[in-house]
Amino acid sequence: MAALANRGEGFLTLLRKKNFLRLWLAQLISMTIFNASNYALLILIQTLTHSTTLVGVAIISFSIPAIILGAPAGVLVDHMNKRRVLWASNCLRAIATFLFVISLLTARSLLLPIYLITFMISVISQFFTPAESSAIPKLVSEEELMPALSLFNITFMLSQALGYVILGPTMLTLLPTFTLVGITIDPAVQLYTVVALLYMVCALLILSIPPKNFEQTQYQSGKTAPLTTQTLGIISNVWSETKQGWSFVRGKKPLFLAVVQLSFAGVLIVVIGEIALPIVTNLLDMSINTVPFVFAPAGIGLVVGSVLMPRITQRLGRSRTVFIGTVALTLSTLLLPLITLLAHALQPNGWNQSPLLLFIVALIMFAAGVALDCINVPAQTAIQELTPEWIKGRVIGLQLVLYNACSIPVILFLGALSDHFGIDRVLYLMSAGELAFGFWGLYYERRHSQHFLAQSQQVEEAQNLSESDKISQGSSKLID
Repeated sequence: MAALANRGEGFLTLLRKKNFLRLWLAQLISMTIFNASNYALLILIQTLTHSTTLVGVAIISFSIPAIILGAPAGVLVDHMNKRRVLWASNCLRAIATFLFVISLLTARSLLLPIYLITFMISVISQFFTPAESSAIPKLVSEEELMPALSLFNITFMLSQALGYVILGPTMLTLLPTFTLVGITIDPAVQLYTVVALLYMVCALLILSIPPKNFEQTQYQSGKTAPLTTQTLGIISNVWSETKQGWSFVRGKKPLFLAVVQLSFAGVLIVVIGEIALPIVTNLLDMSINTVPFVFAPAGIGLVVGSVLMPRITQRLGRSRTVFIGTVALTLSTLLLPLITLLAHALQPNGWNQSPLLLFIVALIMFAAGVALDCINVPAQTAIQELTPEWIKGRVIGLQLVLYNACSIPVILFLGALSDHFGIDRVLYLMSAGELAFGFWGLYYERRHSQHFLAQSQQVEEAQNLSESDKISQGSSKLID
């Protein structure tokens, strides 16, 4: 647990490392513009169709490639040059985004091109995510790994707030519509053009990192992969290596639980993206333009929670932190429809304009953001800690497959439920599912308590060994 205490420290030291800074900036920019473009996509489809189900179809078009390619992409990334994968992914996403701009200019009312290009961008992203996660340990020392992971977790949450709450809404609201050579250029076209250009900036940032920094890591776990590119062809062994990754995850009960918990948090974030517009327009009876302001406290909660999570986890323990976060998320989800019923009963006319209601909704959203961190951050950290580098790409790929496979039926079901029965019913059902998942996690951990105890002992031994190495190195320097 000592490592957890120091995870929030040393960020400035990390950012002084030029190559790490470039990778971090590439992540911050790419994730921010990714979230901004997703926000614009949801607004675009909701404006064209006024259907929560069709908004869900857009999210599904982004999820299907992860189910098909997530695990094989993780296998391939384990054997590929991470630098090449990262810059090529950004270049290809820039090209796909430019195609999206062309489709907006020529056939905005047709949904099929929008879905197909969204699908294409998702295919490319399946290679980017595991490559980025695998590249982090290559640019830092063993002692810097935990602060680096914490910084990337914070950046992930920050990019959601910057993209969904600031960049996307600001550009769509403030940018003017003008005509250029007889072509109408509206804010959506301008936003996606900026997104494409920034993807190219991210590619240049990756290229500025010397290739030697993506070679063998500075530290090893003492194990090597049983399958390597020297002994087997990558493509012909994708399936066998995918099975190997799944066996590895299933064999480590703490790792399996962390993968499931991270997937659960991911599904919740996707569902929130799907139902954000109905919550604002149908449940709270507000304008669609108020979506970013209603959900801004949730983004702030995500950022604040990421900063505080190392200390919270150290004090409460990983298992208790996740369960408390699940319970808090359940209460936040349940309170949203209940508070609107109460406000309507107390003030039938103008109930949605009450400053007190808006303040309470903001508090609920903030609490929901922190609660999501209580699930997301400990699970992400556990996956990094429990997975050796030689198989990390496969494990991350499998987690993406699980998350996307679960999200598709959930999105379809909740979208149809929202359209036919109302968003309040969806929120009641979500709160019940969140609470059930929290209790299942406790049950699973207690059922396999021996595995979790053994893993905890291994982590403590590794930490003690690391401290001994530091003392030995210090003594050697003094002798020299």
